Amino acid sequence: MADILRYGEARAGTVEHLATLMPRIVVQAALALPYAARNLDAAAAGKLRGAILAADSAIQLAQLEADVVAGWRDALQALLRDGQATRLVAGTAARLLYEVELLTAGQASDLLARMLSPGTPVAEAAGFFEGFFEGAGQRLIHDAALRGAVDAWLMALDKEAFTANLPLFRRVFSALDPAERRRLMDALFERRGGAKGYRLIAGAADIWPKHQARVIELLKSGAAR
Repeated sequence: MADILRYGEARAGTVEHLATLMPRIVVQAALALPYAARNLDAAAAGKLRGAILAADSAIQLAQLEADVVAGWRDALQALLRDGQATRLVAGTAARLLYEVELLTAGQASDLLARMLSPGTPVAEAAGFFEGFFEGAGQRLIHDAALRGAVDAWLMALDKEAFTANLPLFRRVFSALDPAERRRLMDALFERRGGAKGYRLIAGAADIWPKHQARVIELLKSGAAR
């Protein structure tokens, strides 16, 4: 429908019909979304997430009336306020709102800090993390506030929680190509260029070998599973 509304159709009357039908579908979807997103299992959450991404893309492509688009985005906002909304879906909604600048960097950082706080169950926090960042890991390269929120959450995880979620972290960041990963590392270590290189924390020479050994151990245990 979005393709026809945007680019036209050879059959007479088709565009006019869809121009009436699609806004009605979007309004109905916006009304149903907050209830449909509650307390879903992993399979249902993944299916709904895919549907939301496809719907949002179609709504932008169709260039619907402003009030129809606003209603859809209000439904996405409602997911962020609903304590029963499945976190994977809520994270996806937050990402879409951030991309259209309906969440500022500061608001997104505050939201991430709340959703990824140490008091949040790890499974829920990881779901929100995946919903927000999967397919959009490049955002961390440019957004220091988001990097800070994610870093604070990761540092608060104990060894068992970190190990359990290592496959998630790898999946989220696997979309980055080698150049993007290098740029992310540059951002994380505040590389300024030239001879200064990376800014090292105190005792880095002693910490790094232990960290490297732990990463290798976790990767091996993950592969064994």
